[in-house]
Amino acid sequence: MSYVNMKSRRSFDFYAPYNEEGERLVTVPFPVAVERKVEESGIVHDANPALVTVAPAAAETIEVETKVQAGSLLIVRNEGTAVATVGGANCAASKVTTLMWDGNAYAELATSGIG
Repeated sequence: MSYVNMKSRRSFDFYAPYNEEGERLVTVPFPVAVERKVEESGIVHDANPALVTVAPAAAETIEVETKVQAGSLLIVRNEGTAVATVGGANCAASKVTTLMWDGNAYAELATSGIG
């Protein structure tokens, strides 16, 4: 598998060894998701998937600066007592909402309770 970083134009090649033993095998931990914090200007969605935790006491709108391709996920954990509107999508209180960027807007894929 090849990956090209569009910003730096560096290319990375990943390949699987024939077996899972031996000195040529290197195990590289790969992050499952990247956690992003809410800043004054909002959230920067620059990783796939990205995790964001919000905790509004009153209804809040959070802007998202999207730097990912269509199909990328933004997982919002709302620990607050009010609805948070993230990138135009409503994220219910005490719920985890999975959003997908479709190239034009964020679409809600799933919602689950925090527990």
